[in-house]
Amino acid sequence: NKNYILRMEVFYMIDIHCHVVPNIDDGAKSLDDALEMAKIAYDEGIRKIVNTSHYHPNFEYKKGKELFESVKEFNNILKLNNLDIEVLIGNELYYSEDIIEIIEQKEFYTLNNSKYLLIEFQQIRFPKNIVDIIYEIKIRGYVPILAHVERYKEVQENVNIIYDCIKEGALIQVNSSSIIGKNGKEAERVSEILLNNNMIHFIATDAHSSTRRRPIIRETYDYIVRKYGEQKAEMLFIQNPYKVIEDKEISIESPRKYEKSKGFFKKLFKK
Repeated sequence: NKNYILRMEVFYMIDIHCHVVPNIDDGAKSLDDALEMAKIAYDEGIRKIVNTSHYHPNFEYKKGKELFESVKEFNNILKLNNLDIEVLIGNELYYSEDIIEIIEQKEFYTLNNSKYLLIEFQQIRFPKNIVDIIYEIKIRGYVPILAHVERYKEVQENVNIIYDCIKEGALIQVNSSSIIGKNGKEAERVSEILLNNNMIHFIATDAHSSTRRRPIIRETYDYIVRKYGEQKAEMLFIQNPYKVIEDKEISIESPRKYEKSKGFFKKLFKK
């Protein structure tokens, strides 16, 4: 049994979206902040974190070799502090009209140098041609993972945009805090719809600090176990993230198109 073998290999959580390495982007502001984040993550059951620094050629954030060195140095500091957490390299690509050219320049990091590529969008401007963009990314050999989709206004208005994205070959990440209602009612509602219709493949923290947006995940894991079962929780927090960092294929459950439940009277009338 493949799943059993995987459970033997890995039984800790892997956070594929986090801003933990200090002084890189808008994440951890200091080494103390970063170490505190790592401690919180460890206590939550996380043992590997992909540091997904924001990337756009015009951003003033660290990138390339400089980013690589910062991640390496932070791992050494974690060891010196006896923190048994490994931080892997990655970027969170910020979507812009010229994203395909940016991808072709290959100056960013995929998640742990795999074929998996994390992409974020502007909160209120989700691209109308998203399916075409996914197609273009896929034919270049990458698998796009769309970050925190529950936060985008267009997705909140039409959840089936995500169904179309998955059908085109994208994978979907949702923030753990959204599922348990800590990012507002809309993000919680959309997360639930996505969960109920097999439209989430990863739950991650997207943590930026040790005080405000913390790497909290255990409460959400327990919630998923209670509501959807242990197998589902393991897939979202452990198995799929593990396959990303190992650059393995992910086989997904078929997504279901979301259908709004009709009102009581409409149902009655239909009968």
